Amino acid sequence: MSKQIDQNMIDAIDPLDTMPPAKKSMVIFFMVDTSESMEGSKLESLNKVMGEILPELIGVGEAGTDVKVAVLSFASGCEWITPEPVLIEEYQRWEPLQAEGVTDLGDACEELCSKLSRKSFLHSPSLSYAPVIFLITDGYPTDNYRKGFDLLKKNRWFQYGLKVALAIGSNVDMDILQEFTDDEELVLQAFGADMLKKLVREIAVTSSKIGSTSMTLTDSEGERSIEEVSGAKKEQLKEAVQELKQDILGVDDLEDIEDIEIEFDEGW
Repeated sequence: MSKQIDQNMIDAIDPLDTMPPAKKSMVIFFMVDTSESMEGSKLESLNKVMGEILPELIGVGEAGTDVKVAVLSFASGCEWITPEPVLIEEYQRWEPLQAEGVTDLGDACEELCSKLSRKSFLHSPSLSYAPVIFLITDGYPTDNYRKGFDLLKKNRWFQYGLKVALAIGSNVDMDILQEFTDDEELVLQAFGADMLKKLVREIAVTSSKIGSTSMTLTDSEGERSIEEVSGAKKEQLKEAVQELKQDILGVDDLEDIEDIEIEFDEGW
């Protein structure tokens, strides 16, 4: 009898019955330039498309994965629009950003670095995928961006994360964006409202899907390192970005854009 009671007690507290399976999580960071030069059609177009893509990000991760969003705006200083990462299902209303001030990209990079930590924005109790980091800007830094870049490059979450940058208009320091992504193939450029909307939508959805997808850590040759998994995801994103350049921009390389009509830079 006692053995039967003991077995019943064991069955009653079986953790497989009482605990839900641990979920994986991934954060997509949007770093958005809201300096004065973004005022007008640039920020209006960006605000509109951000509101439109939020529903499209629901379900981009595989089953059992929580995809979260964190939004950092930067101008004269920087500010988290989301005090902490928010589940995409709960972040379905985009509050329009306002433009003013200069372009403190370095300050934004330092702030981002401080949050890329298990002690801060990446404190999920379960397995976390490396983040997706999406930088959007129309100009060049007005502060000491080098300090922020140097800090980020030492951050392992940043090292393994998927980084992509979108330049709005032609008055952008492309070398700085290439340095941020560590790969010129992960930098795109938008010259008008329609192009901006298409690029933001495709980049956000595609990078989130790639970033939040499991990749086996073993192959026929043995265990794959974190670096190899990160590299494989980066190659997937590069292929997707290359297709975007061909489909939306009509070019294979950003050096071949002389014939594209520049809409955003007119009038300022």
